Amino acid sequence: MSNPANPMSVPVPDQSEILALLHAHISSTLTIPSTPPPAMPTAPALSAAKASITTLPATGLGAKKTLTHLLTDVLPGLPAQSTSPHYYGFVTGGTTPAALAADILVTLADQNVQVHLPHESVSTDLESAALSMLLQLFRLDTTEWRGRTLTTGATASNILGLACAREHLLREKLILAGYSPAEASVGEMGVLGACVEAGIMGIQILSAAAHSSVAKAASTVGIGRRNIHDLSRPDAPWEFGLEELERRLEAGSQRGVVSIVVVGFGEVNTGMFITNIREVRALVTKYGAWLHIDAAFGIFARVLAGAEGAMGDVGSWADGLELADSITGDGHKLLNVPYDCGFFFTRDPALLTSTFLNAAPYLSSPPISTPAAIPSPLNIGLENSRRFRALPVYATLHAYGSTGYKILVTRLVTHARGIARFIYRHPAYELLPAGAGGEEEAVGRVFVVVLFRAREERVNKRLKERINSDGRMYVSGTMWEGREAVRCAVGNWRVCTEGWGLVEEVLEGVIKNAEEEGEGEGEE
Repeated sequence: MSNPANPMSVPVPDQSEILALLHAHISSTLTIPSTPPPAMPTAPALSAAKASITTLPATGLGAKKTLTHLLTDVLPGLPAQSTSPHYYGFVTGGTTPAALAADILVTLADQNVQVHLPHESVSTDLESAALSMLLQLFRLDTTEWRGRTLTTGATASNILGLACAREHLLREKLILAGYSPAEASVGEMGVLGACVEAGIMGIQILSAAAHSSVAKAASTVGIGRRNIHDLSRPDAPWEFGLEELERRLEAGSQRGVVSIVVVGFGEVNTGMFITNIREVRALVTKYGAWLHIDAAFGIFARVLAGAEGAMGDVGSWADGLELADSITGDGHKLLNVPYDCGFFFTRDPALLTSTFLNAAPYLSSPPISTPAAIPSPLNIGLENSRRFRALPVYATLHAYGSTGYKILVTRLVTHARGIARFIYRHPAYELLPAGAGGEEEAVGRVFVVVLFRAREERVNKRLKERINSDGRMYVSGTMWEGREAVRCAVGNWRVCTEGWGLVEEVLEGVIKNAEEEGEGEGEE
């Protein structure tokens, strides 16, 4: 018998009622209604949710009342990031049914996946399998990309990428200075010590419109934000100016500065892809630099390789990813697994171990005897405490396979292009970036991000707020060529190719309301 006076007694008080509440909520989440749910909470719901948050009670209310509080008061104050197909903010995926079910199991099992213990747990074996499945999905050789791990997201993966680059570049210089490979390690010497011993004056990052998380990563690994140089072309910021890139690489080499080149596959505002990656790789090789590709969502274009027609063209946009020295990807974007989940690939696993080794007798695992052996995750990444985020990754890939993801990405691109075509044809909106080509060219270069603005400045000034105030869809704002613009990023598995009809309604309503406001101002 449980003790009612003890809220943590076993068995759990009110367990059947708690399970019934959870079952009802999960069922409603998995059910796709004929009318999509609002993308954003209403102002009253948000205010009520904030007002319901309590301080620490002396006597707890118990699990059942607390769960009711969460479902009734708190959850209505959250945006429908995962459950609405029309949440287009940032680049946010949903959670596939298989990934959702697996994530529930993650919480139930509550594993800390940090040490490879092959005789005690299957968790690291499954994570290794999930990473291999991702490499296969993206057409990357599993025997070549042996440094791989799951992270909390693209920011953490970019930190790993710059850390590996730093370790490799300075190790090479330390070996030239007379250190043995075993001694030559930034992880042991520190950045300053390694630079002094190697005769290196600094580390520079050369990029083209890099994601803001690259600056955070540069700060974290001791390179510094001031050492990032944007070499993007003014007319196409996702492209490198090759002449300037070579000039910087050569000048750095002459000054004793080593270089990391960061390329984005899927520019943050437009979703555009670099087209001169092979020329960039040639320069990186020529000057002994490191090539890191941030492909947080752009990596998913690779699942369309070999597709027919326009989708086959999209698949070719990510050609050249295999030329990288390290790669960042996000799972909680187009893979549609729950937050937080990213992944990182590099060729040499020793670079990860040199940087992230966590040597403690009580955290030891069997020695790595072969290149295919599974390392302990805490020795190749940032965290010692690691959620079993591999389980949703494994589950969704196991459930839907490469064909399922090809269908999904095709649907996402088709949906985004439907929105782009409507905007291109609408006299009150401007599809960005502006180009000299016609409609088919403008729409045909869209991946999953649609960038646009209102032509009338009065409307454009608050375009994001005007769209989001409708409540049925959500977009994020940005700046493009010195003016405000709106990003509409399609990433949720729930989208249907005809679903842009709701987007048309909202965008038409914005213009109609703006016209009525203008008429009202004219009458005053």
